[in-house]
Amino acid sequence: MKMMSRVVVLFSALILMIFSNSVLAADYTANTKQPILTEALYKLEAMNNRKVLDVIQGHNSTNRPIKIMFRNLEALGYGTCEAVTAKSADGGLVILISSNYKTAPIEAIACLIAHESVHHENTKTYEEEVRAWNTEVKTWIAFTQVNPSLKTSDSKLVKRLNYLSKLYTKDGNQMTTIASLIANNPAYSSLKRS
Repeated sequence: MKMMSRVVVLFSALILMIFSNSVLAADYTANTKQPILTEALYKLEAMNNRKVLDVIQGHNSTNRPIKIMFRNLEALGYGTCEAVTAKSADGGLVILISSNYKTAPIEAIACLIAHESVHHENTKTYEEEVRAWNTEVKTWIAFTQVNPSLKTSDSKLVKRLNYLSKLYTKDGNQMTTIASLIANNPAYSSLKRS
């Protein structure tokens, strides 16, 4: 009888866990229709990255959900970028992620989304860019603390994220070297300084 009670309790707990996870999972259909990108948002949710998710879901400068999609950035004139945030035709925002990264680990894609979420402010300043890179590198470090094997991927995006996290930790969890990279990058030469 005791064994049967334990089985019932365990089964009930399992059902409750499954049900509560499906209830807590947010609906990201207003952001993307692409399963990989939806999964990246779920990864951010699992890491409790509410600040990024709130921005993505509409707590941003447009008060609307930000659309997220893969695109050929080279064809759009952004060949050196991993991702960009742009105004959409309807006045909203869209995050375009390089289609080259469709096969990257989902956590790495989530880091690009985290980075681009900072650009909802659209100040086009050096300081905003540093905040975006800071958000990206901290998100990657959090993912790799949970799953260190992510660092071993041969993905170009993962190699970049590993390099940035190495610089960040080498600087005592500061943005000193990364900020210098941004300042000296010709792609960011037109950014204002506040």
